[in-house]
Amino acid sequence: MSRTKELKIRDALKSVYSLYAKVDDFLFTTFNYEPDFFAEHIVAYLMGFDRKITTIGELQEADEWVRKNNVSVYYDKNALSPGNSCMSVPVFPQNNKTGGVFHPKVIVIYGKLKEGRHKESVHLFVSSCNLTVSGYGRNIEAFSCIQVTSKKVAESLSRFIQSLKSDDTNRHSELIRYLDSITSKDDSVEFLWTNENQGVRLLDVLADFPRGNLSVCSPYFDENGPKALLEKLNNTNKIIVIPSLDHETYNIHLKDYLELKNKHNVSFSVLKNEDALHFIHAKIIYFGGNLIVGSYNFTTAALCGINSEAALLFRGKQDFRLDLLDADENRFLKDAESVSNKDEIENDEKNIFVSVTIKWKEFKIYIHAEDLNENSQYSLSFDGLSEGDLHSQLKDGICIPISQELKKHLLCHKIFTVFKDGIVCFKGLINELDVEDRPEFECESLNEAIKEWFNYSEDSYKNDKRSLRLIDSDEEETEKILGINLRDSNDIFDNYYLVSKSFENLISEITKCGEDSKAKCPKAQRKTEKYWNRYTEWKNKKNITDKKLYGFLVTKPGNIENMVSFLQNDHFEKSSKDIVYEWLVVNYIKNAISFLPKNLIHNDLNRTYKDKISTIMDDIRKIERDIKREIKTEVDFKYLQWIEEEFYKREKSCLKR
Repeated sequence: MSRTKELKIRDALKSVYSLYAKVDDFLFTTFNYEPDFFAEHIVAYLMGFDRKITTIGELQEADEWVRKNNVSVYYDKNALSPGNSCMSVPVFPQNNKTGGVFHPKVIVIYGKLKEGRHKESVHLFVSSCNLTVSGYGRNIEAFSCIQVTSKKVAESLSRFIQSLKSDDTNRHSELIRYLDSITSKDDSVEFLWTNENQGVRLLDVLADFPRGNLSVCSPYFDENGPKALLEKLNNTNKIIVIPSLDHETYNIHLKDYLELKNKHNVSFSVLKNEDALHFIHAKIIYFGGNLIVGSYNFTTAALCGINSEAALLFRGKQDFRLDLLDADENRFLKDAESVSNKDEIENDEKNIFVSVTIKWKEFKIYIHAEDLNENSQYSLSFDGLSEGDLHSQLKDGICIPISQELKKHLLCHKIFTVFKDGIVCFKGLINELDVEDRPEFECESLNEAIKEWFNYSEDSYKNDKRSLRLIDSDEEETEKILGINLRDSNDIFDNYYLVSKSFENLISEITKCGEDSKAKCPKAQRKTEKYWNRYTEWKNKKNITDKKLYGFLVTKPGNIENMVSFLQNDHFEKSSKDIVYEWLVVNYIKNAISFLPKNLIHNDLNRTYKDKISTIMDDIRKIERDIKREIKTEVDFKYLQWIEEEFYKREKSCLKR
């Protein structure tokens, strides 16, 4: 921890992750869990995107990253923030039976390091940060990271991992095996935790310290403040309490603040950099030179073992100091105001627990339910489905076969809702097992599938064969339009040839079938249909070497000159442009001109035509240069590169005939 430089936990996590050649276990625990945040700002960031996952190809890559790194997330059953993430992250909600909440914020990375001949290693992060936007971005938090090298820390961490509830009992077996093999002795650092009457109570640890000064930084306290807990510690000298500004106030009543300050000589201070915009969510205890950083608020629920918590204890004279100011007396709560305490259960109605697990190998959904009230009616639905699609009577042990329609839904929607007597009482995340057997995602159109391929063909992947998503349309109609037997290709477009072939077959089908067929085809293909017709006419007549062809191309309605004029108007006059579409047209025109009989273009008797072609090419080059400047995304850039290659190959093929 540095006093001079702010360090973000996400950056530190990425730095540690980059040390590993291969990660075999990546374990996260949290109280609050935001799936969208985890997908977009943890998984994507560690993969090297530093942006959101935006395409199905990237989503597939992210799901594979999650699987290869054996990612797991453990969170409190009542602290899920529903989102829209399609990513399949193994999640294990924790149902704390001691009356508290599951509150530890731990990250464990286990694998083989890049250096040291791929030596096995474990790094441990313990922090105050939930897996949320606030935890990793808006709040001021505290965290510590160590490489686990001592037997004392390894044994404690191993027991903590084994205390977590999971329907996959062997999930962390290799990690636990390695932790149990560590034998080095070092008592300067300890991993403290409690989980459902296992582990140690932090209050007992504090009571065993030699007498010393105590500093407590905590955003939350009991209803009566820290007084009752401080009275149980008979080994304190000077006491400093550092509350956090929660909106405009501190979570301590004014009367409790005055009593502790005036009768018990407790000092109240705040961090020098405190402001209303950045909530100080850090939990730090500094006692007689011993430093504790983790998830423990200074509350009875946290310190007395009611909650599940975790922290790192650094023993000895730690070099640690906070820049403090006196607390503002006017910001303490009036007696009538209630204390905000975010590490306790606030609503008993949420005490039921339901888990939904998909086993893709069996193509079935299994539902487990605990603590249901026998006098109430419970039902469950999957978010995103219309009312009535799946709103069945809920009980423990339900098994639901996955239909084709339900399959499509479950690939994209991971949230379920439980109703008690018609009122929402619980939300959870669907867990997925056997992800290697999960069906492919489906694109809405061939155009989307093609763009998926362009985007997924990163420079680092040299193999031309790319796994594309299945097209979401009626199978017979799809096969008819594409001219491809999907069954023969294992229901995916898995290489460049099939994509190119289906693209040409689709446009050919448009030409033959007229308006009705056009309506069924993607908009981008429909927009280029008239230009493809011109290309077909030019290709069919390319062997005619007289002035009729030349005159048709340059002087008739629908000719090249008119097409260029249309494109100029479309590009330079309209505020909203489709750059990919315009690039297509430019290449059609350039390709068409390349088919003109060379003896006509180079014959001095046809200078008028030659000058006209020269003017047209100048206009085309100007538009092309401007289009290149306006290309906004890497996706479009790859798309346009592919189109250029296609036209070049077609041109060479035509010239050979």
